[in-house]
Amino acid sequence: MGDRTEIEWADKTYNPWIGCTKISPACANCYAEHFARRRGIKWGPGEARVRTKTERDVRRWNRSAGELIGAGWPREKVTSRVFVASLADWLDPEVPVSWLTDLLYLIAECEHLDFLLLTKRPELWRERLTRAL
Repeated sequence: MGDRTEIEWADKTYNPWIGCTKISPACANCYAEHFARRRGIKWGPGEARVRTKTERDVRRWNRSAGELIGAGWPREKVTSRVFVASLADWLDPEVPVSWLTDLLYLIAECEHLDFLLLTKRPELWRERLTRAL
């Protein structure tokens, strides 16, 4: 999770949990797995995903963006692109549905931020979101 990132298409990163399972050849050199393993977090099928406690920071970013917009700053000038789950997959079927529900409610609550959610499991979106909401 970070207030700044070197990812050129995002301004901040937010990881509601850490962990995933490789599902395609594109996952062969996964930087997130390398990052997690260096910190002692196990990776792969059946391994527990690790929940983070960073919602407070996301809410702070939202308040700051809202204050700037309220002070007359144009929305497009407010730093607000948040890459979600750079160390996980937000549609991972091994993540408890309650965690996904919490993420979706946080996104809905933070109206001044633009959340970027990428997945390698697009076929799961309808089933996972239906269960989460």
